[in-house]
Amino acid sequence: MNVIIRLAYEEKEEILQLFKEYTDSILAQGEEVAACLESQNYDDEINDIKEKYGLPEGRLYIASVGDKVVGCIALRKIDQNYCEMKRLYVRPAGRGKQIGKRLVEQIIADAKKIGYRHMRLDSFPFMDRAINMYRSYGFYEIERYNENPAPSAIFMQLDIDQQI
Repeated sequence: MNVIIRLAYEEKEEILQLFKEYTDSILAQGEEVAACLESQNYDDEINDIKEKYGLPEGRLYIASVGDKVVGCIALRKIDQNYCEMKRLYVRPAGRGKQIGKRLVEQIIADAKKIGYRHMRLDSFPFMDRAINMYRSYGFYEIERYNENPAPSAIFMQLDIDQQI
């Protein structure tokens, strides 16, 4: 299977559709997730994606197989040393095919090239497959680092500068 990962800044309709599918799928988990998205100013984010994930310090990718868009991932700057992985999503038809791994590998490689030393993310226990994948790349749990108000949220970090 030939997975193509490309920058998505000029494909706003596609990325907005993926973000909508992502948020719809996690909002089905309850109010706690809704509060998390609200704390991240999600509505503002989708109105100006380039501001949050723009080059040179951020990234926004979509993955496709053939002519079908199957997933997305984003990277945003926290500060000179820290970045955050955001919005990893693979459509149900693309799951189990290593597409999520390819997207994560792309974002980690980009973060390293940019010069970030650490990558952070937040997640939820119901995303257990993703959390296990993050651990396989060296992510480990840390204390809360952002304004996510969800009591069950999980916060993780990868020390990029210690990667081979």
